[in-house]
Amino acid sequence: MPTETTPTPPSKAALAKATGLALLIALLLLFTAVLPAEYGFDPLKTGKALKLMGISEASGEAKGAKPAAVETGVFTAQPRIYKVDSEDFQLRPGDSVEMKYHMEKGAGMVYGWKATGKLAYEFHGEPDQKPNKDYYESYDLDDKVGKDASYGTFTAPSTGIHGWYWQNKTDKEIQFHLTVAGFFDTAKMYAGGPPEDMPVEDAK
Repeated sequence: MPTETTPTPPSKAALAKATGLALLIALLLLFTAVLPAEYGFDPLKTGKALKLMGISEASGEAKGAKPAAVETGVFTAQPRIYKVDSEDFQLRPGDSVEMKYHMEKGAGMVYGWKATGKLAYEFHGEPDQKPNKDYYESYDLDDKVGKDASYGTFTAPSTGIHGWYWQNKTDKEIQFHLTVAGFFDTAKMYAGGPPEDMPVEDAK
């Protein structure tokens, strides 16, 4: 017949170890899940990895905060309607031209240009606040082989002028057409002399 045994209570060392482990797990959950999900604070970047950040954003939206899409970059509101521009160019051998659009930081643009021959080009920008007079930012460059067309979307990384430089390095005349639509306010053409203001229109 088995004899009854009295359970032995855990030692102080075992209790301390269990308490410490529970505290460690609680802190881990706090920083990896609770803070990112409830408060949008993500010091360990685990909230983004686990897709928990949207919970706090959705909660903020319910409380009257900005919509989550604005904060995550899915949607960016603009103060006015976008503009459109369409230009035709004709470059003789050796000639070049630039077309620049002034945009606020974060403003977007869709664009496309197509030519009858290959043009050397650079897509670049100059911030309004430049560290020095020669500073510019290059986004896309092909000044060797060249292209006869380019299409894409662009988001201005800084407030300033952004656009293209094209040069005809062939021995034949090249025509090309540029179409842009986006949140820019002015357009300028540079063709060897002072910049020329070009008319742009609000989208209808």
